[in-house]
Formats: sequence, structure tokens, C-alpha cells
Amino acid sequence: MLTLTPGVRVLADPTTGRATLTTPSGQVWLLNATATTAVSALADGGTVVDAEAALVRAWPAVPAARLRTDLDALLGTLQQAGAVTAS
Repeated sequence: MLTLTPGVRVLADPTTGRATLTTPSGQVWLLNATATTAVSALADGGTVVDAEAALVRAWPAVPAARLRTDLDALLGTLQQAGAVTAS
């Protein structure tokens, strides 16, 4: 299970659908609407499956396999950066 690393904050802008993710080490990530949807699901205590379901609900015209591939890439990048951790 992946979770946000303790101290990571997600500040979403409901007007644009974008967010800023900050880490305790000072890294700042600007998230597009897709990444915001996925990361918000994790920030709310959800699982990767919950994040995938949120993406499918938000973008029903996009094939689920594509959304999952993009989600895996996003989470891999954030994990390498230390913003999400396996628990």
C-alpha cells in the first residue's frame, strides 16, 4: 500500500483542479488535474485502487488501462522523490 510520506502536504485549488504538493525537505510539485485527483485520493486515506477508481470516474472516456499506466508512472516518480512511501 502506498501512502503520502508524513509531512507531505497537498494544497488543492478547486477552481483549477490543480494542486501543489510540498515535502518536508522543501520539494514543491505542481500537480495537474489528473495528478491532483490521484494524490488527493491517497491524501484522504485511500489506496492506489481508490485513486484509480477516482480517475476512472473523473475521465470516463479515457481507457482504464491508460489511466492505470499513468497512475503507476506518477506514483513511481513520487515514490522515487520520497513523497509517497510503501507501507
